[in-house]
Amino acid sequence: MPEHKEASVDIMRFPAPDFDVREYAREAAGSHRDELGLEVYRTQPLSADGLRIIRYLQIIERATMTHLRSVLVTATHKDARITAFLTTWAFEKYWIADAFEQIGLAHQPEGTDVDRAPFITPSERTIRESIVANIIGLPMIAVHMTLGTIDTWLSQAAYARLAALENHPQLSRTIEKFTELKARQLHFFEAQSRYRLTESAQSRKLTRKRIAKTPWPIGAKAEPREETEFFFDRLFGSARELVAELDARIDTLPGQSGLSLIRKAAQL
Repeated sequence: MPEHKEASVDIMRFPAPDFDVREYAREAAGSHRDELGLEVYRTQPLSADGLRIIRYLQIIERATMTHLRSVLVTATHKDARITAFLTTWAFEKYWIADAFEQIGLAHQPEGTDVDRAPFITPSERTIRESIVANIIGLPMIAVHMTLGTIDTWLSQAAYARLAALENHPQLSRTIEKFTELKARQLHFFEAQSRYRLTESAQSRKLTRKRIAKTPWPIGAKAEPREETEFFFDRLFGSARELVAELDARIDTLPGQSGLSLIRKAAQL
């Protein structure tokens, strides 16, 4: 495939040609509350560690809205297909966060509420990111698609580990549905990422720099460092081969090999 310094928006529309964004938006998964089987948790509760992970997942899934705000002030917003996808992706993640919140509440006395304080990004940081990203231009799309790809790989692995550790039939059913949603999201993210990284040396270089500086998982900044440490230790401390598998998968992305992103994030 020929290399371009910076492909035009029209050329960049080719990734994931078989992904119907309009259909995805029409079929987006909203509230899961009717399918969570919350009454089961009253008699078969999750472990304390499992609930701590559930809370962490709820927070980082909800933090997607802050991430999206930063993404859509860049050149990524100029591609209507990507904007439509990301908006729907954020919608689905919002309702996944809501589901985790409801599972947590099912373990509390009736009427208990949770802290819904927003994760606030300083406005000056958003403005600075907008200025820098718009100067960079289209290569930022590769960054955002690669961030989405890696984060989805990580969340799929985390969900699977949570289900295995808790061995809770109702939670496993819920996790299975969420994993299917993320697999569909990944179909778009990964195709976009691989195409854009292949097409542009500038995109490969910029993406490598950006993802190396990204706190994983996306949204980790919404929680104290010790919660992220617990997330990795609990889910991957006894399954370090999964960390190696994730890093090996990242290595297959054009120009992104040898970063050991997940190993460094997990500090394992």
